[in-house]
Amino acid sequence: MSEPLLNVQNLEVTFSSDGKETAVVDGVSFHINKGETLGIVGESGCGKSVTSLSIMRLIPSPPGKIAGGAILFEGENLLGLPEKKMRQIRGNIISMIFQEPMTSLNPVFSIGRQIDEVLLLHNNISTVQARKRSIEMLKMVGIPRAEKIYTSFPYELSGGMRQRVMIAIGLACQPKLLIADEPTTALDVTIQAQILDLMQDLKERTDTSIMFITHDLGVVAEMCDRVVVMYAGQVVETTDVDTLFNDPKHPYTLGLLGSIPNVEEKIDRLEAIPGQVPQPGSITQGCRFRDRCPEAFERCAEENPPLIAVSDTHQCRCWLHSEEQEAMHHGQS
Repeated sequence: MSEPLLNVQNLEVTFSSDGKETAVVDGVSFHINKGETLGIVGESGCGKSVTSLSIMRLIPSPPGKIAGGAILFEGENLLGLPEKKMRQIRGNIISMIFQEPMTSLNPVFSIGRQIDEVLLLHNNISTVQARKRSIEMLKMVGIPRAEKIYTSFPYELSGGMRQRVMIAIGLACQPKLLIADEPTTALDVTIQAQILDLMQDLKERTDTSIMFITHDLGVVAEMCDRVVVMYAGQVVETTDVDTLFNDPKHPYTLGLLGSIPNVEEKIDRLEAIPGQVPQPGSITQGCRFRDRCPEAFERCAEENPPLIAVSDTHQCRCWLHSEEQEAMHHGQS
C-alpha cells in the first residue's frame, strides 16, 4: 500500500476565550489516498471546517492555535513549515473552495484578474499565457461565453456561476488535493447537482484528490469513496461509503441516516436526533454523544470510548462495539 497523500494524525486545535482554552478539534486522525474523495460529515459546529483550515494553516491566531498532532502531506509535516513555504503550497498544491462564493471572491476585481492572480503567483508564465489559461479554466468548469465572463465582476454572476469560478480558481494550478468546504450549500438543488457532476468529472480528468466537507449524506453517497463522521470535535466513525450506508455502527451515524427522506417510503415525519450539539469543552467526562443517544448505558457517562476497530476498514467510537459488550450481547441472544 502506497503512502497516503494526506495523513492527519491526532490533530488538536484550541480556541481561547476569556483566558480559557477550549479544544474544538480533539485528537482527529484520518488519511486521504491519491485520487480518492474523502467525505467529512457532521452537524454544524462539529469541527469540520476548523480541521480543513488547519490543513491550510489558516486558523486565525489568536484566538485559535494548532495545539498538537501532525498534518503530513506526501510525508512532510505542514505544521513544521515556514509561512513562506506554506504560501507556495496554498492554492497551488493544496487548494480550497469555500462554501460562500460571494464572500470568497473580491467584488472589486474582474473574474479574469482573480484567476490570473493565482496562475501568475505560482507559475512562471506571462500575463498573455495566464489570460489564455484562465479562459480555458472557465470553459473547463462549464461556463458559457468564457471570454465575456473573464471581464465580468462577481456581482454580475449568479450563485452557481460564482461557485464555478471558485472551482476554476481552485483547480487553476492543478492541485494534488482540493478541499471543498460545503461548496454547494448556498445553491439550489439543480445547480448543486451540476456542480457535483462537474467536480466528479474534473476529478476523473485531473486525478485530484478531494476532501469533501458537508452535512449532507446524499452528497456523500454520490461523491465520496470513504467517509469520516465527526461529532463534537472528534471522529466517531470512519469507513467506506457502501459500509456506512449499509452497515452503520455509531448511534449518531444511524441518527443522521434516519433523518434522510426516502423517496420510496411515505412517512408523516422524519426522525430527528433529540437535543443539541454540546458546546465545545462542555463535556469533560464520558462519551460526548451520550445525552442524545438512545443506546447509552453506565459506562458511557464514565469513559469516552476510543475508536474501536469493527473491521479492517471500519472504526467506531462507541462502547457498544467493545469486545466485552459484543460478548455480552451474543451471550444474551
